[in-house]
Amino acid sequence: MRKHRRFTRMFGALALSLALATTSIPALDINSNHVYGTEKVETPSEVAKLENMFTTIDLMDATISELTQAMEKGQVTSKELVEMYIDRINAYDKQLELNSIISINPDAVAQAEELDKERAKGNIKGKLHGIPIIVKDNYDVGGLPTTAGCKALMNSIAPDDAFVVKKLKDAGAIILAKANMSEFASSGRNSRSTIGGAVHNPYDTTRTPAGSSGGTGVAITSNFAAAGLGTDTGSSVRAPSTMNNLFGLRVSLGLTSRDGIVPLSLDNDIAGPLCRSAQDLALMLSVMAGTDSNDSWTKDSDSMIPADGYTSYLKADGLKGKKIGYLQNSFGYYYNNKGEAVENPKETATCMKKIVERAKSNLKKGGAELVDMSEILPDSLITSLRSNTGVGNVFEWDLNNYFASLGENAPIKSVYDLVTNYTYGVDYTNVYVRNPATSLAEMTNPRSLESYTNAVTNRLKFRNEVNKILKDNGIDAVMFVPYTQPANKEADSQNASYANSANYTSHFGPTAGLPEMAIPMGLCDTDETLGYDKEMPMGFNLFTSYGNEKELIEIAYGYQETSGYDNIRTAPYTTPALEDKDLDKYLDNLMEKVDTINYDNYTVYPQGKIQVMINKYAKAADVDESDVYATYSAAYDLAKAYDKVMDVLDENVKTVKVVKAPGKGKITKITRAKNNKSVKLSLKKLSGAKGYEVKYSTGTKFSKKTTKTIYTAKTTFNIKNLKKNKKYYVKVRAYVKNGTSKKYGAWSAVKTIKIKK
Repeated sequence: MRKHRRFTRMFGALALSLALATTSIPALDINSNHVYGTEKVETPSEVAKLENMFTTIDLMDATISELTQAMEKGQVTSKELVEMYIDRINAYDKQLELNSIISINPDAVAQAEELDKERAKGNIKGKLHGIPIIVKDNYDVGGLPTTAGCKALMNSIAPDDAFVVKKLKDAGAIILAKANMSEFASSGRNSRSTIGGAVHNPYDTTRTPAGSSGGTGVAITSNFAAAGLGTDTGSSVRAPSTMNNLFGLRVSLGLTSRDGIVPLSLDNDIAGPLCRSAQDLALMLSVMAGTDSNDSWTKDSDSMIPADGYTSYLKADGLKGKKIGYLQNSFGYYYNNKGEAVENPKETATCMKKIVERAKSNLKKGGAELVDMSEILPDSLITSLRSNTGVGNVFEWDLNNYFASLGENAPIKSVYDLVTNYTYGVDYTNVYVRNPATSLAEMTNPRSLESYTNAVTNRLKFRNEVNKILKDNGIDAVMFVPYTQPANKEADSQNASYANSANYTSHFGPTAGLPEMAIPMGLCDTDETLGYDKEMPMGFNLFTSYGNEKELIEIAYGYQETSGYDNIRTAPYTTPALEDKDLDKYLDNLMEKVDTINYDNYTVYPQGKIQVMINKYAKAADVDESDVYATYSAAYDLAKAYDKVMDVLDENVKTVKVVKAPGKGKITKITRAKNNKSVKLSLKKLSGAKGYEVKYSTGTKFSKKTTKTIYTAKTTFNIKNLKKNKKYYVKVRAYVKNGTSKKYGAWSAVKTIKIKK
């Protein structure tokens, strides 16, 4: 543990003053005839300097807009942000076995430097200029491998960016890293892969972060980047968001492109953001959404985007006047997936009940009306609407099309290559394909089957019926609790008997294609009966009518502001801010300033304020600088105390007489001696001058080597021992006494002396 050792020096210097201060102020000459010699210059307070620094603490849970403002103010650069996030990944990801990151972009720092140069020129690419983003490793990023978590694809490099990734880059984002995931996005319960291992929850590293975007969820909640991208087929954005205290959005099917993303089922797959705040989510969506000619599902996307943009719905009073329904059955298992009542319903865990009720209370507090949907949208109707909506096995077909898009140089060209030439890892969920076709040409397009057409028709019926129910009943959105208890132990997460998801997670978003958002409720209390010895995050889900993402954003932000951000979002205790060398240096410099205060320069001695400063100095001297929070606190307390002392002292400066500088020096006469070894100099006598400084040199630049200096009070004197055949240059200036120092006038014109043989 590194500690400051200056306290003893400072205390010794002030001990006598303190002793004197107990009876009277130090003896100061307050009767002298003093006037101010210089005008006071305003400088920022030490507290202001500290608060203007961008520290590793400021990085924690900073929003995209806050990071952008810091870059605009010159407090931090994009390069520094990238380096700070990489430092955090290196410090925590493998050491804690979080395993959230598969690869870091080796060009991220260089890309950040280029964006910093563009910012300096005033060229801002877009809303994400210089912002580091992490994407799930099933998104293509040109030049980087896209593995989908599979070792067989560790050398599979796409020729270009996924459409959504390109949109992020066009807006100025830096793809910092690619996140681990459930291999081929095949599990919502965990995030295990043969290339990245098992992802662990940072709130309790024995537990799962859920899946399949678990790597992104862990990375963003751990502050490894500003925001992240995941994909959601059944629950894969919302589940990791719920288990990692994040906002996560499953968009309306067709609002964001899936081009360049390794597919699981394009009838369900969406690209969506995972963020620490509602405002970041709105900003990310505003960049991501849009029509893509390579994804026919997005043909209507541009028309779905509100004209005033998603961020315009970030309203603090966004809950006011909202009518929010809730699915009572989600607060426990009362019915199974067939809509049949169960004999022993599974109630919501005790550790969750308090925060569920608090979330409902905050919705009401913000002005929303809550309505029980048990009769408006009963389980029997949901079950009926879900019947015959299965689209069949499209995975092999979709994945073969993805492989075909990679070009001839792709290491894996088909599912057949993948299955027959690759040995899967043990205990991991991989590709459920048996007897794969050798090529697309051998396959029948599953979407050409009548069963598929019927399933799509039934899905649209489901969507339209829910839309109508919401409209007819004036319901703006519907709330449900997606999990009856927090994250399972990672080792048990694949066991069906440990499943804790409610029935609704795959109904409204994945099946009906409706937009659905995971919203954090905060941390659940520990629960010994269920084995939770650490507080764990949970959230609720909110869905609304098709294409109505703006409604979710307005409600989510209103709920965030009404609840208080810190009451619903807590960063993991396992990944705190790292030590900050700039902050350490600031504290060192501040302590040096305290050490060097010269109280003799002031006419007062604020004993009480100085004692407080000494006490804060003592605490700062003992601070463990590896603990950045303690360091910042100590620095802030000392800065505040120092400012208070200096505020008093600066108003009571012990002033000095104004001493006027003498006039410009002048050499009036130079006379050589007969022996030609010395010269006599006559100077102009200047009023008030206490003496004269004469410099003579064999060089015109009066360098140290060639120059000699004479101080004299006389106006006539000799310069002796000059060398023959040398040319000398001479100048003079007068001076006056200014306390213990001298104040000089201007130099005279340079005169020349030539010594003959």
